[in-house]
Amino acid sequence: MVEYLVVGAGPAGLQMGRFLHDAGRDYVIVEAAPEPASFFRTFPRHRVLATDDNSLFDGVPFARYSKRSFPDADDLVRYLEDFARPLNIRYNTRVTHTDQYQARHVILATGKKPYVPGIPGVEHAETYASASTDPTEYSGKRVLIIGRGHSAFETADNIATTARITHTVGRSVQRIVKCGNEFVATFDGTGELRYDKVVVCTGFRRDTSLDVPHAHVLAGDSIKAIRHAARALHRTLEAEHHGVPWPHRKVRNRPDSLAATVASRAGQIPDGLADVVVLQGGHALLYDEMPTTERNGFVVTSTQICHYRKNELIAVERRLHRKPLERFFSQQLAVPCIS
Repeated sequence: MVEYLVVGAGPAGLQMGRFLHDAGRDYVIVEAAPEPASFFRTFPRHRVLATDDNSLFDGVPFARYSKRSFPDADDLVRYLEDFARPLNIRYNTRVTHTDQYQARHVILATGKKPYVPGIPGVEHAETYASASTDPTEYSGKRVLIIGRGHSAFETADNIATTARITHTVGRSVQRIVKCGNEFVATFDGTGELRYDKVVVCTGFRRDTSLDVPHAHVLAGDSIKAIRHAARALHRTLEAEHHGVPWPHRKVRNRPDSLAATVASRAGQIPDGLADVVVLQGGHALLYDEMPTTERNGFVVTSTQICHYRKNELIAVERRLHRKPLERFFSQQLAVPCIS
């Protein structure tokens, strides 16, 4: 019996493991691979990360491992290996269903796997995961790359100097037909074109194979999003199951003070989370980075501030600058707010 079961030892699982470890909770992280960060040992295929913002909370900053704006993926692997060392992780442990372990709380941090769209004939194409990364393999060839994200442009950039023609397209491909050594691709509104190679680079989707109603899902489109989502989930679990209050600070209950605080915080709030301001007499309490399901007081996201009373939406302001926010709070402070 374990209190917390965390499935996956990628950035999400490791970040949650560090929070549980530091809080002294009974937990175990299980990982199918023999080591952490298995995703980043393969992806990105050309071994260059899209950003240098790869630090997790409560660890050595990633900048100590690389000073580059676009670091090597192997630098991130070394960073995550070091981050994982003090944590309770069982490697070579594949989970096929969450009932394998007796756990009070299950946290799924299983990461992503390559996504292949349901285009007729797509099975004849190569994928981002299987296509060669050697540019000479594409010398003099006509290449169609399906996808408009990081993996597609990463692949296109790699072969640009050797391929005869490189076309990068999004959702306009309707069908792919293999004709001998050629591929005939049918496009929406532009007819047919012939290629020597077709590579599907349509990104990744979260692995949902273990999803069950009682499990907590931890995911994000970047390590920045992951670390903030993990902290929010951990704070939620601490409040619900261990009586630990959500961290907060006091702010003066005046339009100018509230406007200054919200304006400075708005650009820092990650997608999917919100700061919540609750009035308490002569002051207000600011709870930072809560799940956006919160419907109490002033709920601030990166794009707007909403005023709720008893879960009812009272007003919205989308100009998150000091002067518009001062006017907004001047108007809304006259409205009774349930604390």
